[in-house]
Amino acid sequence: MQNYGMTKYQINKAYEKLRFNYDFMKNNGVHIDNKMVPFADFVVNSYMNSDRYVAELQHRAWSIYEYAEERGLKNIFITLTLPSEWHPKKTINKKLVNNPKFGGRSYICTINKVSFINAHVVQRVPFVEPELDFSQTIDKYTPRNGSKELSRSLKRLFDDRSFKNIDKDDRCYFRVTEPHKDGTPHLHISLFVPENKVESIVKALNRLFPAPLGKVETNVLSPVKYLMKYVLKTLDDLREEGSEISNLTLWYLYHGISRFYTSRTFVALEVYRKLNGMYTLRSLTDDYRSGDLAVYINPKTRDITGIENEYGVIYTPKPVNWYEKLNSEYTYFEGEFESVYKEKQHKQIDVYVDGEHFIYYNKELKKPMQSFVDMSSPELLHYFENKIDIDTVDINHYNYIQSLLIERGLLHADTQKLKDEILFESEVF
Repeated sequence: MQNYGMTKYQINKAYEKLRFNYDFMKNNGVHIDNKMVPFADFVVNSYMNSDRYVAELQHRAWSIYEYAEERGLKNIFITLTLPSEWHPKKTINKKLVNNPKFGGRSYICTINKVSFINAHVVQRVPFVEPELDFSQTIDKYTPRNGSKELSRSLKRLFDDRSFKNIDKDDRCYFRVTEPHKDGTPHLHISLFVPENKVESIVKALNRLFPAPLGKVETNVLSPVKYLMKYVLKTLDDLREEGSEISNLTLWYLYHGISRFYTSRTFVALEVYRKLNGMYTLRSLTDDYRSGDLAVYINPKTRDITGIENEYGVIYTPKPVNWYEKLNSEYTYFEGEFESVYKEKQHKQIDVYVDGEHFIYYNKELKKPMQSFVDMSSPELLHYFENKIDIDTVDINHYNYIQSLLIERGLLHADTQKLKDEILFESEVF
């Protein structure tokens, strides 16, 4: 089975995430009409209610295609890949081998006689005013960052004059993100534009993404079927819990990468989903633009509070019957709750005394607490070099700060000096 660059650790973490999601969705929910409805009954994704998920994907793709057909738009099929430094492997004689140009090379390294598998190469991080520049470090070359880089690449086309000169109603697209065998993502895009704009778009694509970064086709006879084969290839048969899950699905799950996107041609999917199939995307959008359908949104939370059509209200959020739901697992505070809540509403005030920062909170003046993980790299380095007393510092704290510095590339692993070694040397002398 193809592993798509997934390590055993990543596969185990993806399964762990999947099991947690299943457990949470099946054992939690809302109480509606005296009945407990688990989240699993109405959550739709690739592994929960996957039939509805696949149906929605197909509906979105075909809606875009029908819209393009109605407006006489022509299809351009585009494939975008990342440069060589994003690929940990390359294919030679139909076999995957290590790519020496890979920017995020990993290997087994040893720090103080302890081996770390898949540990990244330690790099010096340049200090560019006013902060450290991590943009060129090895952490950049992950599948998730690669997916973001592909989106930025596609935006180069959308920002190009050849595309911007097209009226918004005469351009639409849908796209699929898919991994290569080594786990590096690439994009398939089905773009629809007027026939007289095809040539200028193709020229822009060849200019922005010369081979092998880009591939352009203009003679795809059935673009929806052509692209949906990539969509369906990325979906396992997850109709039943416990069925075998391939590394392809685990790749999406572990790296947090979405399979499918469309242009903002229709109303938001959230509105479409609230109406549970009452409208198609196209008819819903037509009615919204014509004023026959109104959507009400809470200005603070941005939640949909109601939807009306020409006949009246067709959606309102269903109230949760918490009184019926209350049992031994819940506590009702009555009047006591309000007083406890108000007691905790003291405002935190920043106070500076002789340039030193303090917090005035709950009638006390205290130094602000800051996690070492949250410190900026210059702050952490200053703390390590100026604030730690070798003679009194706790060994675990000293080693922890060193490990953070090594992780950020501010300290070389081969020059790391543990606290116990320093103490030993001081005892000898």
